Amino acid sequence: MITFTNFYEWFFQEKDRPAAGLFSFGHLFSVTLCLAIFLTGAYFLAKLFRGNEKKQNLVLLISGIAIIVLEIIKITYCCVGTNNLADAILGNWPLYFCDIPIYVVLVSALSKGRVKDCCLDFLAICGLLMGFMGNYFAGNIYGSHAAFSFFALNSLLNHSLSAFVSLFIWVSKLNKMEKRNIPFVIGILFTFMTIALILDYCFHKNFMFFFFGDGTPFTLFFDLVRGNLILYQMIIYILQCGYIGLFYVVYYAIIKQYKKKHPQEAVSN
Repeated sequence: MITFTNFYEWFFQEKDRPAAGLFSFGHLFSVTLCLAIFLTGAYFLAKLFRGNEKKQNLVLLISGIAIIVLEIIKITYCCVGTNNLADAILGNWPLYFCDIPIYVVLVSALSKGRVKDCCLDFLAICGLLMGFMGNYFAGNIYGSHAAFSFFALNSLLNHSLSAFVSLFIWVSKLNKMEKRNIPFVIGILFTFMTIALILDYCFHKNFMFFFFGDGTPFTLFFDLVRGNLILYQMIIYILQCGYIGLFYVVYYAIIKQYKKKHPQEAVSN
């Protein structure tokens, strides 16, 4: 007979359960299934609510609240039974690249004007990356936890929500991708990274993986510079902020080619 205690030990504490392992069947199957569900839902909701600003904002609002709730649940669980509450809270505070939607999605739903535009562009550009990279290359999660466990499921839902929001924005055509907003969109990430780096040095943490890769692809770059922290941290900045810049370059190149092939459509717009 399954009891709450048995389930708690099995699901939360992962008692007598081995880690799934990066790219294992359990890892790839759960991630692919979850992303397929979330992205399909995002596509159909975007089509259903296209042109309806109130309902679009409602989707963003619910998504923003859901991401925050997931993070609160994780931090609360980490605080249960700990002897150092402050360290448990600070150590699990959402200050990684894939945590940025915890702050930005809700702002995008509640703000207006240029602030909203910048937030929507950021989420459109980075959300799908977070969803796919954060799920498929989560060596720090699946290298330490079973595929169906509290931490793996929490991480999976969190990253999948980011992908959901991103695709919803693209299909709904909510992002404007204006050139004048590029410095501010990159600035969202740059500011967040700088805060994380300062806290890393102050409290000896590894937010944004600034001190070691922890099983993520950043480990390759850490090894490449042979552990030189200054070079490694510069690479982290260049890779992540550069991704947004590169995305804009590719985006405008595609738009330019599209307008050349469809001049009449470009004029009508």
